[in-house]
Amino acid sequence: MTENPVTTERPAGGAAAVPGHDPTAPAVRADALLRRLENLWLHLDRLTERFLAPALNPFGQLGALANTCLIIAIISGIALLVWYTPSVHQAYGSLEKLRAGSWLGQWMRSLHRYSSDGCIFFILLHAARIVCQRRFTGARWLPWVTGILMLAALWFIGWTGYWLVWDVRAQHAALGTARFIDQLPIFAEPMSRSLLTNESVPSLLFFLIFFTHMLLPLSVGIGLWMHLMHVNRARLLTTRTMTLWIVGSLAVLSVLLPATSASPAQMTVKVPQFTMDWWFLWPMGLTDRLGGGALWAFFLFTWLGIISVPWWMARRRAAPEWTAAVELTRCFGCTLCSQDCPFSAIAMVPREDGKKFEVQSQIDADLCVGCGVCVGACDSQALNLPVLDSRALEHRLNAWIDATKARGEKPFLAYYCAESSAAFLQVNADGTSPELPGYRVERVPCISWVSAVMLERPLKRGVEGILAIACGTTDPVARDGCQWFEQRLAGQRQPAFNPKHADPARVRLLHLDRTHRADLARVAAEFRANPTGGGGGAAAAHRKAVQIVGAFGLAVVLGAAIWLGSTLAYRTPHSPEPELVVSFNHHGELLTQRQLTKEELAKRLPHMRAQVNVTRERVPVRLRVQVDGQTVHEHSYQAKGRSRDGPSMAVVSVPVPPGRHAVRVELADSADATAWTQHWDGEIEFQNHRRHVVLFDTKAGFSVR
Repeated sequence: MTENPVTTERPAGGAAAVPGHDPTAPAVRADALLRRLENLWLHLDRLTERFLAPALNPFGQLGALANTCLIIAIISGIALLVWYTPSVHQAYGSLEKLRAGSWLGQWMRSLHRYSSDGCIFFILLHAARIVCQRRFTGARWLPWVTGILMLAALWFIGWTGYWLVWDVRAQHAALGTARFIDQLPIFAEPMSRSLLTNESVPSLLFFLIFFTHMLLPLSVGIGLWMHLMHVNRARLLTTRTMTLWIVGSLAVLSVLLPATSASPAQMTVKVPQFTMDWWFLWPMGLTDRLGGGALWAFFLFTWLGIISVPWWMARRRAAPEWTAAVELTRCFGCTLCSQDCPFSAIAMVPREDGKKFEVQSQIDADLCVGCGVCVGACDSQALNLPVLDSRALEHRLNAWIDATKARGEKPFLAYYCAESSAAFLQVNADGTSPELPGYRVERVPCISWVSAVMLERPLKRGVEGILAIACGTTDPVARDGCQWFEQRLAGQRQPAFNPKHADPARVRLLHLDRTHRADLARVAAEFRANPTGGGGGAAAAHRKAVQIVGAFGLAVVLGAAIWLGSTLAYRTPHSPEPELVVSFNHHGELLTQRQLTKEELAKRLPHMRAQVNVTRERVPVRLRVQVDGQTVHEHSYQAKGRSRDGPSMAVVSVPVPPGRHAVRVELADSADATAWTQHWDGEIEFQNHRRHVVLFDTKAGFSVR
């Protein structure tokens, strides 16, 4: 069945309702598809909560789980410095010594890897759920953008972390990074030239990567603050129970499946296959196959597309607006709306209308998502959504109650959250629904929109019972809204339901997400038959043994997913055929100065008519490579620099059949096309899966690796 939000022809709050619009957020493109995908999450919640209490459902606190994993990764990473040596020549050996000689060090290394993988894993799940819930447009753009930037930063931190092992994975990560960097005109020498042989890898570069890996987490801390700055009562970390479970799970995983290094990095060896951590090293599939320009284009456009999702996925909101509005004549500065708002969209500011109260509510339209929680927090009905005015709705309900009683019928009222199972209901213009016979049905953006007076007054006027249909308790769209409604009804939070005004037993709260459609009709019929009977929507108590078994099972599943992503095989695109790699860094001669002709002088301004043409430009350096007397490469390379006065540089790779071959490399650095001023001759035994490198530098001359 198509999952469309309810459409109705009757006015809401004096304004025409907008068909198909969700009051909780701006409409998004592909809304129907995203709702179907969200149902998968809801079914997963439902399955999980058959064994665990909602407070222990990890899929309702994915962001906090990611933060907890990040803290574990930082602590374990700092501890690893006791054993690790940050040197390109000693890094691999120090980790192998750790593996063989220190159980604690090996466990700490494994904990560091799996907690880092878990952080990325839970962030990806968190982002996927946010997309399916359509919680990224409008006022929520800042959490989305900062979240994506933090994901990119964490990924890069992990990428640099794998450099520090200096194994085959690090080798490929380094070469992939070089393809990026070499496209930027910021280094005098291509980074890829420094990675041709083990001896040419600069220690300074390794130290730079080490300090980048150590310092970048500070930027994540700043990003996390911005990510949560507009969220009231943000849950930064998991609860104590959940923290113990995640630490215990990662600790056991680290013991059972310790993290290991691949074979040591050999820059002249082409490894055909190895296992790698796909959570962090997935770009290797691209960096090993694409050139630098294509890589920049792919990642730049991909990241820009993802970051801009809140704008290109959002549809223009139709009037009337969903932003809350304040009627100051009714506001007496109680601050309850500001306390209850989930997104810090309400500030209490000094009074402007001269009334005796010190402060008044002020809505920040850029932060308001239209959830309506503030409406339920305002007993004086000073706050309202323009599309759903509580006072106008109250007048309509009063007329309906009187008319229903005049017909001798018993009026029943149902408020339902737009994200609950009642979102599928067909609602007629008179507020009735064939799926809920005998009820007047009213849709609200969040059940917390319903204030205590919107319960008390209909009951006092003659309503037999009120059904409050909320969304599920796991990760609700309006965050604390369901909790605030429940506490107000129980008299635990202001503005509280007053039992002196009406019987709270005649209000039934149901937590039914969109996967509980069958339960809705059944519970509604039971409530009509017995309005003051038991609490039909309460969650069943979870037996302790069932919780423990369920928690263990879920920990195994999530741990297996994290481990599997960190150890899958990767096949490189390298041909097994040997390669001859020739690279040089050499200055050509300066171009010869010459006397300018009269015609050339006439074209210049009088003060620029020097008799001699002075230039800093150098002659291009020519390279010729011969194998067994056959020329396999010949090319001219311009000098670097804006004035072409720097050295010429090149890295050339030529496939060569296996076996022993005579090789000759020649360089020409003068204007004389026939003069090859530098040359090297020799025989090389070419082997499969190997690169044989011939290097030339002006000072060092030729060297072969």
